[in-house]
Amino acid sequence: MTALIILAHGSRRTESNQEIIELADKVAAIAKKKYKLVTYAFLEVVEPKLLDAIDMLIEQSIDEIIVLPYFLNSGNHVTHDIPEIIESAKSKYSDCIFRLAPCVGLHQDMPKLILSQAESNIF
Repeated sequence: MTALIILAHGSRRTESNQEIIELADKVAAIAKKKYKLVTYAFLEVVEPKLLDAIDMLIEQSIDEIIVLPYFLNSGNHVTHDIPEIIESAKSKYSDCIFRLAPCVGLHQDMPKLILSQAESNIF
């Protein structure tokens, strides 16, 4: 069974973290056939941390986990911190397959999304 973790940075602003929770719920609602579970985790500031989310998924008999960094570019968190955490999880759970997706900002349609967002909801 495969699960998806949407991994965000984490914020002191409660509303920002709630946006990630709601996003994970929305993704789960449309991805039921693809993923057994869709959840969220944070790198810093708030819980659950990535390893906590992985532990929770393993407890639910998940044997493949895809981690999607909800980041706009490939900075240190994406290129170093997240891969290190995943390597640690691989050591702990050798029977589980871990996959790291590219960060959201590298998606091929990002330029179109930026233009669309710029033209909608102008304050």
